[in-house]
Parts: sequence; structure tokens; C-alpha cells
Amino acid sequence: MFSEAEEGSTLRRARREAGVSLAAMARIANYSAAHLSNIEAGRRPVTVDIVTTYERELGPIGDDMLRRRDITHPRVLRAPRPTLTQLARSIDSGDPGALADAPSSRAVDFFLASKLSASGADHLRDWVRTGSTATLRANSVAVLSKMAHREDVPLIIESLETDEKVRVLSLASEVSKLMQHDWQTCLRVAGDPSTAPEPRKLAKALTREALLKNDVESRWCGARLLRDLVPVLDR
Repeated sequence: MFSEAEEGSTLRRARREAGVSLAAMARIANYSAAHLSNIEAGRRPVTVDIVTTYERELGPIGDDMLRRRDITHPRVLRAPRPTLTQLARSIDSGDPGALADAPSSRAVDFFLASKLSASGADHLRDWVRTGSTATLRANSVAVLSKMAHREDVPLIIESLETDEKVRVLSLASEVSKLMQHDWQTCLRVAGDPSTAPEPRKLAKALTREALLKNDVESRWCGARLLRDLVPVLDR
């Protein structure tokens, strides 16, 4: 379980990555800026009401985001809210923009999932199948998974099971979010979980992932990695 300081830091990071000032969030939340500053600094507890308010403005944060940190890829896509809004509009119009070249951060995934129109979701579905780069296909899987539409589950699972490059990127991202190893180590573990530096710690974290209800990508990756870790844990 993360400490109050870590939970508050997650809220602060999500707010900053979305380009929302503390003063603006205070106006939105009807709390004082000093109160929110204390929460983000870990001096006051993170409450359900606060998380709900941040989610309403920034996209889903909740317990799932508070449990898991971002990936350690050196080129992970992060951008302020105005830039992400432009990216969402670009995706809605059929242009993947930065999604084609840079692995998206969790904050970006959740932001896009909350902002894309029906046409944007349709473009993501097309890119899962036909995206010109593995990065675009993997990012499309990640955002679709955060949108949590039941009808997309078969498509996401099919991509993870049949597209080897997407599978490796998704598995490596899962390890990276949970363990914060450098990216090359995460890629190695994705290909061979028996090489995990801390297999029991990873297995414990993956158990939670395998039970997630609204993130089929993380659920699939958690179950897959757990399956391959069992022989290592039995040694």
C-alpha cells in the first residue's frame, strides 16, 4: 500500500501533467489551494472526494492509478493538458500524432480515454490491427483498455495474443509500472520472466493486476506473467 505522501504525489503529478495549476484545481474542487497543497505533499490524507474531483477534471486516477507508477521508458510521452487536448482532437480526426512514435504514459492513456469521441475510439480500433508501428498498436491497446468498453475486450486480447511486438511492449510496460526497473531490464523480463530481479515481489504485485476489472490489458499481462513466474517461485 502506498503512503499518503506517495498518493498525494500521484495526484500532483497527474495535475501537473494535465497542465492544471493548483489554484485552478482549488477553484474546481471548492477547496483552498493550501488544503490541496497539503494533500499533494502528504501532510493530509487523500480522500475519496478529492480523488473523484481530480478524476472529473483529469480523467480516472482512483486506487488503480495510485497503486501503479509510470513506465520507465526513456521516451515516454508526457505533455501538458493543452497539448493532450490537441492530440485527442488529432486522434478523433484520424491522425495518431505522437502515439505513433512514443510510448504513452499512464496519465496520457487515462486523459485520452476520457476525452476521445466515438470516432477517436474507432480509429484506435483500426490502429490496433493495422497501425504502422508497434508503438502505435501498443498505445492504441493501452488507451482502448482504459476506456473499458466491453466490446473491445476480444480485440485487445487478440492483439496481445497474436501481435508479438505489442505483447512484448505491453508486458514490459506492466513490469516497468510495478517494479520501476530500467527499461532494458523490463524488456528482458517480458521475454523471460525467470530473469526477474525480484520475482516474489513482482508476483505479489501481479496478483492484483490479474484481478483488475476495468483494465483488460493489465489483467491479461498480469495473468500471463504470473503463469510464467510460477516455475521460478517453486524453485
